[in-house]
Amino acid sequence: MPYSVQQRCSYPGCNELVRDGRCAAHPYADRHDSDTQSLYNSRRWKRMRRLQLEREPWCADCLARGYYTAATVVDHVIPHRGDETLFFTGKLQSLCKLHHDRKTAREVLNA
Repeated sequence: MPYSVQQRCSYPGCNELVRDGRCAAHPYADRHDSDTQSLYNSRRWKRMRRLQLEREPWCADCLARGYYTAATVVDHVIPHRGDETLFFTGKLQSLCKLHHDRKTAREVLNA
């Protein structure tokens, strides 16, 4: 059975080769606490997300580089850090998963 091609760990600056995601030295942290997760599960957010992706179906970072990549993630331009007001009223952008993961990793490193 063939093996998958290895790639670099998705943690910024790590060159460890892995099959997918991150190496053992850089595990993913819990993405959201239960209060924040309830915001993402809300009907209001799901509607906002759908409308954002309809309005801007292409990844903003890819477009800036001249590529058309379908956006799959709606990103809060300014991290909300659980602030409900900022969560629902802050500026949003559409991103592909790769660019969203990179942006989030930078934010975590700089927090």
